[in-house]
Amino acid sequence: MPKLKREYSIALMVIAGALLLVFGVNYLKGLDLLQRRNVYHAVYTDISGIAETSPLLLNGYKVGSVVATDLLPGSNALIVVSFQLNEDGLKLPRDTHIRIKGDLLNKWTELMLGDSTVLAEPGDTLIGDVTPGLTEALGQQIDPLKRKAETMLVSVDSVLTAFQQVLNPKARNDIDSSLSSIRSTLESLDKAAQQLNQLIAVERQTISATLGNLESVSGNLRNNNVQITRILQNLDTTAATLANGSIQRTLSSLDSTMAEARTIMGGLREGNGTLGQLMANDSLYRNLERASNELDLLLEDVRLNPNRYVHVSVFGKKDKLPKLSDSDVQRIGDAVRNGTKE
Repeated sequence: MPKLKREYSIALMVIAGALLLVFGVNYLKGLDLLQRRNVYHAVYTDISGIAETSPLLLNGYKVGSVVATDLLPGSNALIVVSFQLNEDGLKLPRDTHIRIKGDLLNKWTELMLGDSTVLAEPGDTLIGDVTPGLTEALGQQIDPLKRKAETMLVSVDSVLTAFQQVLNPKARNDIDSSLSSIRSTLESLDKAAQQLNQLIAVERQTISATLGNLESVSGNLRNNNVQITRILQNLDTTAATLANGSIQRTLSSLDSTMAEARTIMGGLREGNGTLGQLMANDSLYRNLERASNELDLLLEDVRLNPNRYVHVSVFGKKDKLPKLSDSDVQRIGDAVRNGTKE
């Protein structure tokens, strides 16, 4: 076998070195060039902490790694991440998620196997999502608390301002006077309670006797319940009887009496009978008025000329008649009106 030329030896050595260099670099990246490259893709909006050679885990076991990251063209700023799956026997359902997870120090990707019966082929794009890390989770929880705290501080500031406006010297004096009034009211209530306790202590026997009487009355009512019920039934029966008969007859009699009274009043208005004549004819009134005038004249004449009407004699001898006084004339007039003799 002829010897190779020196140039060919150098070329073979360079090619072998290059192959070793590529193999070493990919090995350091976690890529196994001796295995078939099952590459899958996922799209994200944020891949902070993820770089090439970041591990791809399944339940904590490394099944692959990130091999490339590229920015998709367009204005959405979406990032496509390529993963190499090193396990040939692992089959991925079509709805498998590749989730970015991490803690305060590290970030990694994790397979979340789906339930679909359709399997994903190498080169397919799987569903990518991001689990918030501890910092992001704390931020998401702290941000609402921060907003609430800011709102609370504003409210507290408003309340303090209102208190400062309310608690002026006049308001403080009013509050002091109100507290004094409340204190005096409570003292009055305490005194009233003490007086009530004393009254109850003094009148305890009377109250006990009263309660005993009430209890005896209640017992009597309870014992005589049958009799009371019978009395009420009798009253009910009596009322029903009155309502059915006597009251009806009484009302009928009252109606007839009212009818007769209306007839009598009608006759009186028409001048029937003596009373009707008196009401309808004024001749009797005029005669009485004329007689009264004549009687007044007669009495006046008797007062002025008593000798015409009265003669006084004692033992058959006529004496001089005395002059009558006004009271005597009045008495004689009353006697004449009453139809008697004096």
